[in-house]
Amino acid sequence: MKGMMRFILGIIMLAGLGILSIVGLFMYVSMDLPQISSLADYQPPIASQIYSSDGKVLLELYSEKREIVKMEEIPKMVIDAFLSAEDDNFYNHQGVDYMGVVRAMFANLKAGKFVQGGSTITQQVAKSLLLTKEKSVTRKIKDFLLAQRIEKKLKKDEILFLYLNQVYLGGGYYGIKTAFRGYFNKDLKEATISEAALIAGLLVAPGKYSPYNNPHFAKTRQNYVLRRMYETKKITKEEYEKALKETVRLMTREISQPVGAYFTDWVRQRLMDKFGFDKILNDGFKVVTTLDYNLQKKAEDELVKGLRELDKRQGFSGPIKNIPSDELIRAYEEKYKKDYISKTSAYFDFKPDGTIEYELSVYAQSKLDFTSLNALSAKLPPNMVLGNVLQDSFIKNLKSGQMLEAVVKSVDDNSRLIFISIGGAAGIIPYEQFKWAHERYTDEVPKYFPFVTKPSSIVEKGDVIQVAVQNVNGNGYDALDIETKKKLKDHRLIDFLKKQSYIVASLEQDPIVQGAFVAMEPTTGKIVTMVGGSDFEKTKFNHAIQAERQPGSCFKPIIYGVALENGYNPASILMDSPQALAGADDVLAWKPKNYDGEFKGPITFRQSLEQSRNVTTIKLAEDVGIKKITDFSTRFGIKAKLAPDLSLALGSFGITLLDLVQTYSIFPNGGRKIHYKSIVSIKDKNGNAYTLGENIELAKKEETPGVNAAPVVEEKNVFLQNLGGLQVYDPRLAYIMVNLLKGVVTSGTATAARGLSSNIAGKTGTTNNYVDAWFTGFSPNLVAGVWMGFDNNKPIGYGETGGKAALPVWIGYMKEALKKYGEREFAVPEGVVSLAINRDTGKLSRATDRSFIEVFAQGTEPGTINPVNVDTSEPKNPGKVILDDEDYYQNQ
Repeated sequence: MKGMMRFILGIIMLAGLGILSIVGLFMYVSMDLPQISSLADYQPPIASQIYSSDGKVLLELYSEKREIVKMEEIPKMVIDAFLSAEDDNFYNHQGVDYMGVVRAMFANLKAGKFVQGGSTITQQVAKSLLLTKEKSVTRKIKDFLLAQRIEKKLKKDEILFLYLNQVYLGGGYYGIKTAFRGYFNKDLKEATISEAALIAGLLVAPGKYSPYNNPHFAKTRQNYVLRRMYETKKITKEEYEKALKETVRLMTREISQPVGAYFTDWVRQRLMDKFGFDKILNDGFKVVTTLDYNLQKKAEDELVKGLRELDKRQGFSGPIKNIPSDELIRAYEEKYKKDYISKTSAYFDFKPDGTIEYELSVYAQSKLDFTSLNALSAKLPPNMVLGNVLQDSFIKNLKSGQMLEAVVKSVDDNSRLIFISIGGAAGIIPYEQFKWAHERYTDEVPKYFPFVTKPSSIVEKGDVIQVAVQNVNGNGYDALDIETKKKLKDHRLIDFLKKQSYIVASLEQDPIVQGAFVAMEPTTGKIVTMVGGSDFEKTKFNHAIQAERQPGSCFKPIIYGVALENGYNPASILMDSPQALAGADDVLAWKPKNYDGEFKGPITFRQSLEQSRNVTTIKLAEDVGIKKITDFSTRFGIKAKLAPDLSLALGSFGITLLDLVQTYSIFPNGGRKIHYKSIVSIKDKNGNAYTLGENIELAKKEETPGVNAAPVVEEKNVFLQNLGGLQVYDPRLAYIMVNLLKGVVTSGTATAARGLSSNIAGKTGTTNNYVDAWFTGFSPNLVAGVWMGFDNNKPIGYGETGGKAALPVWIGYMKEALKKYGEREFAVPEGVVSLAINRDTGKLSRATDRSFIEVFAQGTEPGTINPVNVDTSEPKNPGKVILDDEDYYQNQ
């Protein structure tokens, strides 16, 4: 008996200890629970967004992609779908549905596996707010306790608000607003019952029930939610049956290269540095930038077009690969078409039977007569390929200019045609579209190649090549060039080609050469365009701000700008003649040459700049002195490190495109320096405003004399007396430089841009052995610059000057930019006079002269005594001059 009592007592003590342990565990766990006292405690991660100046989203940064939606903005039908799927007893339980747990347990035992959960919506909220994926007894206790705490603190609708905004619904989407936008491109108020059921069905396992990954499972789950909605009387029988039969349209989620990728990545890096990784990903910053979306897109298109044209002039890089057999070619065609359809379709239809059909799904518009096809094939002339008999949506949705991959099916030297297949659709590349594809050559030494006349010399059957669509429904005969038509006048090929329809394409290749583009407003410094390379996905290196390249003749305006301060005017005469200058060892002589190898004798200051003469520029630099040039550059804010010798006259140092464009902005801005600005505003999710601190000059500082002013000089130089703050150049001289650079467009090395506008100016630049090609120019409202070159500093090809390679890109962009910014004349400051002078002699014009209207600072025009104090105390060629091989100075 005593033994029994001791046994029972022991059991009681063990039970008590167990209970105490459980209570203690619960108390311990409860001490570590997050505080949810009110909705104000709910601070979920919110995506940050970077916008263009016109409100387009350029980039989203997030750990969880989420937009918060208020309860009153959520349709009742959407709420009903989620309650039916997850917790139809939500409004009746107190956080834990014990009957639901029992039902789930029996369902799982019956199925022999986990098929149903017993967690309530409140418990799911608790689980998501704990921010851990731990699976343990402790975790379950935390869910249990936090759910009850939440029920005591919050109303049911407040809990539902947390749930619908917190829940993960696959695809990177958190919360129902983001999910409906991402899956259907719809607002919640536009949702259908079938769509709501599909999204609600994702909750259990978003990956498993995704219509993108597993459409059959997604349909099963969607139908289950619809049935639960009907059984719980959330929808009628008619609504239920209609929803079962509904085809749901979903957006595809392929990521295309965004507009302004280099610019937004630059902004992103600086935001991360300023605010930290976590804040940017979670605090919902809204960052409005200065970028103009449409002009940015135009710049990207024009730069890629220019790089492609330059790369093609360098010759053919060869096929991408070769497919060795007909069987493998057919497999390639089928896969390419399938991938193309899925990647380029904007949406797909999720059908009632659980299948999906892409927007561009192929469908036959006419039935193919295989007997006739075989008969045609048997009569095919040698090397010929049948045209397109079927017209499907794949072909119809191809667009002119679109870049695609194609496989060579046949090559015919007789008709000078390359027959290709684009995803099984027949195409041709005519002679005019492949004749450029000579041997690859990029040396600075001239070498001339004839047009390719035999396509068999560049490609063969099975080669995979890049093409651009020219015409989706071209006639084979019409694609022939005139010479071939004459040659084949009575040939049976002609009759065959006249009856065939092909996709007409051009042979293309991805450019290896790189480029950059920057445009900014000269009066505000706002960067409206920045392109850092040909393809952000291939290289993240931003050539606009990271590449320090030699500017060549694009630096000459600085030399001439210094000269205008020191005794020269646009009509001054310079001597373009051979001259030996001191070499590095004081024994060897450097004999600089001009680009064309000729000397023009006496020419005006204007002609020297317009024609980009090297010898006169070097003599000019020697005369004004290296120190004045470097001081002037510092005053202008040029960040480049200039060599203390005459080589700087021809741009022998490294400078970024952004720095160069910012420097040029001083001229149309009346001699005032501006600092770039890339961000308009920064606000977090609570509306708090921030600054990045990139515009370092404040308005008050601008008015302070002596800040960033010119070096101390003799007060007699009238062009330096009134400089201070951001006024770094005399307004009269700035206008004269604008007028001189207008001459580069009207009469100099940039005449290709002459028809664009009468109010544009700029300067070409080409460096040693055609390594770099530049053009930097401006209108009164916009300054823009282009650079092209190889990353490895190899030549981009003989004759590829700034005017040939870079200027066409600038012209294409400015055509669009001038529409937006408008055209006006450059403002003329006080103290500027216009006189008719002899273009060749620079003297005042006589009746018989070839006259030209030139502008001068009052008191410096021909026939007056120049009041400018020229400091002649500085030696003309100070110290030992370290110069490169003279070839450097020939290609400017």
